[in-house]
Amino acid sequence: MKSDGYCIVILCLIQLDIVLCAKILGFFAAVSQSHFIVEEPVMRELAKRGHDVTVVTSFKQSGEPLKNYRYIDIPDFINRPEIKKFRTASTSGNSIGLAQRFIMMKELSKMSLHLMNHNKFLQLKNETFDLFVLGWSWNDYALGLSGHFKCPSVIISPNVNFYTMRKLAGNPSSISTIPGITAGYATPMTFFQRLRNIGYYLTEFAFLEGINQLFVAPLYTEAFPPSEYPTYDEVLRNISLILVSQHFSGRTPEPLLPNVIEVEGMHMKKGPSPLPEDIKAFLDGAADGAIFFSLGSNARSSDLSEDRIAVFVNKFRSLKQRVLWKFETDLPDIPDNVKIGKWLPQDDVLAHPNVVLFISHCGKAGITEAKYHGVPMLGIPLFGDQLGNARNIAKEGWAVMLPFADLSESTFSAVLDEALNNATYGNVVTKLSNLSRDRPEHPLDKAAFWIEYVIRHNGAKHMQSPAVHLNILQYYLVDAISFILAALYVSIRLIKFLFKVILRKVFRRGHEKGKKE
Repeated sequence: MKSDGYCIVILCLIQLDIVLCAKILGFFAAVSQSHFIVEEPVMRELAKRGHDVTVVTSFKQSGEPLKNYRYIDIPDFINRPEIKKFRTASTSGNSIGLAQRFIMMKELSKMSLHLMNHNKFLQLKNETFDLFVLGWSWNDYALGLSGHFKCPSVIISPNVNFYTMRKLAGNPSSISTIPGITAGYATPMTFFQRLRNIGYYLTEFAFLEGINQLFVAPLYTEAFPPSEYPTYDEVLRNISLILVSQHFSGRTPEPLLPNVIEVEGMHMKKGPSPLPEDIKAFLDGAADGAIFFSLGSNARSSDLSEDRIAVFVNKFRSLKQRVLWKFETDLPDIPDNVKIGKWLPQDDVLAHPNVVLFISHCGKAGITEAKYHGVPMLGIPLFGDQLGNARNIAKEGWAVMLPFADLSESTFSAVLDEALNNATYGNVVTKLSNLSRDRPEHPLDKAAFWIEYVIRHNGAKHMQSPAVHLNILQYYLVDAISFILAALYVSIRLIKFLFKVILRKVFRRGHEKGKKE
């Protein structure tokens, strides 16, 4: 009987999908805290699953400490002048030229290098890790850490599957069906939209490749000398998995390789956390509904001009709804129906049943949360992909959009009244919320599974596309097509030559025969 019991135990153990405890290093050097809010939950989940997790970031820890979860914050660089310039540029109302964007990206891309050269991080370089997880933020060169630790690497993108992610995974581009990241087109696209979409893709390619070649690649050489480390191209080909913040229920479906996993909403809690008492009381007492207003973690409402702040305050004063506003400094003379907070638990606020509208800059994470909780949006996009995001959700029918440059008392009043009084937006987002929630597993569990899959299979190279080992000429068959065209050209010239030779001989024989006759 005892031996039978042992056999049963052994058989059960065989059936278990066991992942040995791995040492995992997560590196998150983004300037935007909203990126880290999306990325960190998967690292905490891995720690809860028994892995030894180390996280390096520029933000102070906000969650509860966990067992075997080492949190190393290096905030020294987060308030540097170039970072402040990045934050204030979006709320100044002035357009940012292409040259200025390149300069800004050059400074932002150095953030990872600053963290890697910090004493807190240098101590880690003497340790060993089984997996390197990178939060992408113009810092592809940081993948050199996978070369240093001689381990596989995983990328978490806080955005959709744009050019850089497609390139690193070898994933094909679907120009005819997937609008460019800033296009904001509904699908299917018209002929002229598909025509312009080629331009969007080329612009995305030129901008991102320009940053990569001008700024990122040289930073790799600086951080990882060629005499001691693999080449930049080699570490880019070492990526095992890319997690992207998208889901087919919320955008046009696109063909994805096995190592590109959709995990939109992985930062969403499986159940909302209790709100702080003052916020809970404010929202609970909103008999006519509540509006949540936040410009995200990069742009700050407090950086707005006095005129623009007055636009919001004056309109809010006339509303019957209550307004919870993320405002980073004190704001005098606010109306009784307005409450401000320097930092607010956005996901938990949007989960409150009395929240009827979300005024947002249309960052990717905020859109995901609003859709999940079924809250209509008023989008005021500021920069980057936010304009395209706002256009998309407006065309989906659950948001109204007001470009920041068009903000005035009359325009804001009109779009806010439209958003509050038109029930269509709420009906549409309720349907989209049901679609977003209807999945076989929570996206956080999905992300953790595939990371553990990479660990179990020593990098899971069998999922990698051969495309990552081809250069751009090989990938688009430029070399093969050029060879075919050259061969055709030579063949045609040869045929023409032979034809001329044959004709010449035929006519010569005919001429000679005529002479004899």
